[in-house]
Amino acid sequence: MSLYVRQHRVAWGDCDPAGILYTPRVFDYCNETLEGWYRDILGSAWMQMIASGTGSPMVHVECDFIRPMAPDLELTVSVRIERLGSASITFLIDGHGPTGDQHFAAKYVVCITDFRQAKAIPIPDALRERAEAYERATRQP
Repeated sequence: MSLYVRQHRVAWGDCDPAGILYTPRVFDYCNETLEGWYRDILGSAWMQMIASGTGSPMVHVECDFIRPMAPDLELTVSVRIERLGSASITFLIDGHGPTGDQHFAAKYVVCITDFRQAKAIPIPDALRERAEAYERATRQP
């Protein structure tokens, strides 16, 4: 299994008047990539989880902006798992340009939640098994 990636092209409309990516758009790129990871790796789209009464809201987000991102920049956004807790997953989400230069590094902590009870629940076994397999296959030495 290879590292999950998604391509994003910085649009002019995503930028401020100086032609630099408007900071909050990075979180959109991360969320879109993570949504694809849930669907393609876990086999459970966010909307399927929500329809079943569960979800994985973010409980912590941080991001380092390393290089500016200008219009037409092709970003490769990748997902790694830093930690699997009993009810939480910590993701490392990075954005690299076409030459491999890193533009941002984000950390997302999500908590598997039962929305009906409004509380954290253990990661379901089927999801945990897929997440563990992904983490093992993509672990950095």
